[in-house]
Order: sequence, then C-alpha cells, then structure tokens
Amino acid sequence: MPERVPILTGWSPAHCAERMAGMTEGRIIDKALESLSNLLGLEKAQVNSQLNSAYVHNWETDPFSCGAYSYVKAGGEGCQATLADPIANTLFFAGEHTDTTGYNGTVHGAIASGRRAAKQILESR
Repeated sequence: MPERVPILTGWSPAHCAERMAGMTEGRIIDKALESLSNLLGLEKAQVNSQLNSAYVHNWETDPFSCGAYSYVKAGGEGCQATLADPIANTLFFAGEHTDTTGYNGTVHGAIASGRRAAKQILESR
C-alpha cells in the first residue's frame, strides 16, 4: 500500500527457518512454491507459471536484526515495560517490542501487546 500490487509474502518461522538454514535461495523459493501449491490445491507448475519474481531475506544472517524483530541490548532489562507505558492515558503503545510476557520479538508478542493496549484503552475511560 498505497498501491495495490499482486504481492504475496511468505514467512518461515522458528524451527521451519532453522530447517531451511543453508539452503540456496533457489531451493527456498522452490519450497515456497511447493507450500503454496499445496495450500491452493494446484500443481506446482501452475503456481510457478504465475510467478514474476521472488525475493528471499534471511533475518538470521541480517547484521542489523540478528534474527529478531527487536531485542533488548545489554543493560536494557525492563525497557519493554517502559515502552508499553501509556502517556497521559491518551497515547497507547503496542508492538512486539512492548511485550512483557516473554514473547518480545515475536508475532505472539505483537498480538499479546495489542490485547494489552486495547485493555489499557478500555480501562482508561
């Protein structure tokens, strides 16, 4: 967005990503096509014929993320709670980086933080 373009994003979490470690980009794309064809109930060749291009990004080897959406640097314990604190019961924060349930840096943390922020909003009324 804002443009409507035919893009499909695939994600390989945790153990699935670990199993793919060391695979070539071509093999990863092939595995993605296999998975998508299974989900859609189509032949892989049919799905592949619709593919214009593919891009692979390995978060584990990314020097800026080091495999995480976010992480706490040494000495930063407790910062997630600080980031999650509402400001004047007017501005509320959510996102995996604000999760305090042990799931920061994960989709689970993002969902949990959204629920927490919604609850804070309702309680602030």
